[in-house]
Amino acid sequence: MQQPHILVVSRRGAAALELEQVAARRGYVVRRAYTGVQALEQGLNHLSGAEPDLIVLDDPLPDIDPLDASRALRDDLRLGSGVPILLLTAHKPTSVEHHAALRAGIWEYVPHPFHAEELGGKLDRYLHWKLEAARARAGDGLADETGLYTVRGLALRAQELTLQAFHHAASLACVALAAPVGAGELLARVLRALGRRSDAIGRVGPGECAVVAPGTDRAGAVLLAERVAQAVQAAGHDGARGGLRAGYDAVTNARYTPIEPKNLLGRATSALRVAKADAGPGWIRAFQ
Repeated sequence: MQQPHILVVSRRGAAALELEQVAARRGYVVRRAYTGVQALEQGLNHLSGAEPDLIVLDDPLPDIDPLDASRALRDDLRLGSGVPILLLTAHKPTSVEHHAALRAGIWEYVPHPFHAEELGGKLDRYLHWKLEAARARAGDGLADETGLYTVRGLALRAQELTLQAFHHAASLACVALAAPVGAGELLARVLRALGRRSDAIGRVGPGECAVVAPGTDRAGAVLLAERVAQAVQAAGHDGARGGLRAGYDAVTNARYTPIEPKNLLGRATSALRVAKADAGPGWIRAFQ
């Protein structure tokens, strides 16, 4: 197997050197960058065939916000969502900072100073996750021609988002929606337009889509469904009363209320079935 590559982006000599030593002892090929711009150049340079398996960004970086660097890395489809990005910090992140990092595609904060063996184990676990996800992504069938995830692709992405929500002690929701008759593609377009960078959006049935939304609680799930309904209405369909139906489930804190990703998806779609069976005004249903 090819040696795993880790990209360490830090201006702090002591922290970066310690991290490099830990990674090198565990067989990683370590590449170093000192600024956010250098991180983008190295992280997105696939010409060498040695794209990073893990990326560690320091907070702060001398030129750009590390969350902006993470967003830029995530926006490049060649790197995508499957490469873990960790954020090295010397302070205890607040809840607000955790939510911002989650939405920027940061998988976990790494506090410094750190325990070498604990950090090494963390790197190994993330490498294993990345390699297993890469095997699952091999071949076709994860997204359709419009860029929306298939059921298989959505389930895989939900696993990643659940893991990230756990490490950030953040909320996580899944909202499943069924389009009005004849408006399946309209619903898909609306979701692509409204979706955040951190959301995972996929098709779960004929005329049905689901959104896995990190940093979103039960109230946020209802607001998401209502925004979709308003956008569908604005496009000429009566989203709520003309056929749009929604079901959702959410956890307030994925660390204290662990949930299997497949269960989150299953509960949201089960709630959607209830909403579809009800001809009354209750077009948004929570999983009971």
